[in-house]
Amino acid sequence: MIPSTGKIDRLLIELRPRLQCANFFISFPRKFVDIESTTIELSTDRITIVMKGERERYEIRTGDYFQLHTQTLSSLVIKNRYICFRVNTNKSVFGSERLCASQENNDQNEEPTFRLACNVEPGERYRVLCSNCAGPLSDNSLSSDDPGITFNRVLELPSEQLDTDDWFCHKHDHHHHGGGVEAESSTNLTTTFEPQQGDLFYGTFYALLHRSGLQRVHVRNDRFVYCKRCLQYLGSTRKNRSSVKLWYENVHFQPAERSTTTTIPLSLFRTDDSLELFHYLVRKTVREFNFVTHLGLPPSIKLMFELRRPGLQGEVFYLLMQIMDCQLSVFRAKHKRAGSSSSESCSDDVDDCKAEHESQNVPHDGGDKEDPVRRDDEDEEDDDVFIDNAYQKHTIKLERHRAMKLMYQYEKYEEQPLFAFWREDSNVVNLELSEPMFSAAIRYLDANSSYVPECYRVNLGFCMSYLDIR
Repeated sequence: MIPSTGKIDRLLIELRPRLQCANFFISFPRKFVDIESTTIELSTDRITIVMKGERERYEIRTGDYFQLHTQTLSSLVIKNRYICFRVNTNKSVFGSERLCASQENNDQNEEPTFRLACNVEPGERYRVLCSNCAGPLSDNSLSSDDPGITFNRVLELPSEQLDTDDWFCHKHDHHHHGGGVEAESSTNLTTTFEPQQGDLFYGTFYALLHRSGLQRVHVRNDRFVYCKRCLQYLGSTRKNRSSVKLWYENVHFQPAERSTTTTIPLSLFRTDDSLELFHYLVRKTVREFNFVTHLGLPPSIKLMFELRRPGLQGEVFYLLMQIMDCQLSVFRAKHKRAGSSSSESCSDDVDDCKAEHESQNVPHDGGDKEDPVRRDDEDEEDDDVFIDNAYQKHTIKLERHRAMKLMYQYEKYEEQPLFAFWREDSNVVNLELSEPMFSAAIRYLDANSSYVPECYRVNLGFCMSYLDIR
């Protein structure tokens, strides 16, 4: 049996239509210092990497998406387990080609509307439960006569980038000319936008409820809110406000008018994946503040995510992100289906040449007969010193993705000058995340950062990574 070193670990291709080039980043399971030699062969529709001594031949097919200029390989780096290089994709003189600006604009216009789908419906009664112990967070949740809370209004909050003091709701006192209390309440809404009893306001990753609806909670230091039964951290109160901010991962909503034994509690959003909501948050924020790209300028977007652990002495962590490219076309290897034994690999073992070699050794009926066509093929292979038959072939097909290319850094806050500078910069968007979402974002960015070798991904303490947007 032909020995094999395994498959390609990771493959990423950046396609730059305006520069008419493609950047290749390929990672292998073994270091190249242990491999006798490596050859890169260019064709217009594929790239072939041959590893001498390891008897491996990797064929990356690009023809379905773009064509390669076979004499323009540059910026070749072979280091540790990575091969990186650039190839031009233009087949004629660069100055005579047109840029497909209209197509790119159409792609940007096809972006879906950024609006969260909430599971809680207005006018319905719900029991608010702790996600950890399933215990009710309000006293009337245990009452058989009046179970749960009826949310008359379920509304999405404005953008997180606006100062909450600037949030307002239109006055609703035009029907209550003589009602001083109601008029005062409505006037208060115009400046504070606080949820009243029976209101549920929600942001990208939290719910805002009136404090009076949550009796079975424990508040420490007049700020941090915990479940009274299991002491799970739920969220926090807001200073001099009557509302409570609850992280969406920590609470569930169970329809009160259905059987409690058969009804599964609902999460706040129809999507309960922290990483998917983080994707949504970044895309929504970039879309709201990426107005410079409409002027033909490169994007310059900085995001600062903050994690505050509960307690007066709770640690504070920051994730700094600078978006370098908002609409980058990237290609990754198409994986096999989940049922395949090599689903963890990004390459498919075709072994066409090996199969042909084995089939030639199988005796035919009437062994003295010989196919003249097959004999001619064998003669041609003899001229190539049996290289094709001796190498195991892996054919790799590509999948196209749209991603953001970014630089990121995360660290515990200890009054570093960089963090202070970002906090004071009015152009930086500052957002607070829950710990599960913060951790999921870090794991995702670290994993995608490994597509690129260290010599390309690390710069002044920041690492390069990719965030898929579709």
